[in-house]
Amino acid sequence: MPLSGRQRLWLAWSLFISWLLLSSIALYRFGNSHYGVFDPELRWAGQTVPLSLAALNIVAASDRQLVHVLDNQCGCSRLARQHLQALSAELEQNAVEQHFRSAAELAAAGFHLPAVPALLVFQHGKLLYAGPYASGPLCSPANSFLPALFSGQSRLPGTWLNGETKACRCLVSPGT
Repeated sequence: MPLSGRQRLWLAWSLFISWLLLSSIALYRFGNSHYGVFDPELRWAGQTVPLSLAALNIVAASDRQLVHVLDNQCGCSRLARQHLQALSAELEQNAVEQHFRSAAELAAAGFHLPAVPALLVFQHGKLLYAGPYASGPLCSPANSFLPALFSGQSRLPGTWLNGETKACRCLVSPGT
């Protein structure tokens, strides 16, 4: 028996709503799969190892150094690179040295990252900040921690291991 016009319309709307619902669920699930607390296992809570530039084989030539820790296997690293590109003029203006290391290189130096991409900010050779580039799921320069650190708006009494922020990240296994 052929479907009437009303039945075809109902079927079309049912299929459309089902497709819309399933697509929304899939986008939400996969779009937020790397979004979460930077250090969910609180591995940094007890970390007292002071990381030095020398341990990373970096000779300081200026007052500030950034160490970028990216992983090509992590989709969030692409967002971090875009973030870095958006801030490149400000970094050059502030005469900031930039270096790239892997999570394994930091682990070999005794500093274990809970997730990547990560940013380490050194000032006068001492670790000032370690954590995500920005808060939020997209690593947006609008939510960046760098401008506040460079402008002096955020004055830190010591090292800030920023593990409590929610960000786009890929967790690092403890062995690396």
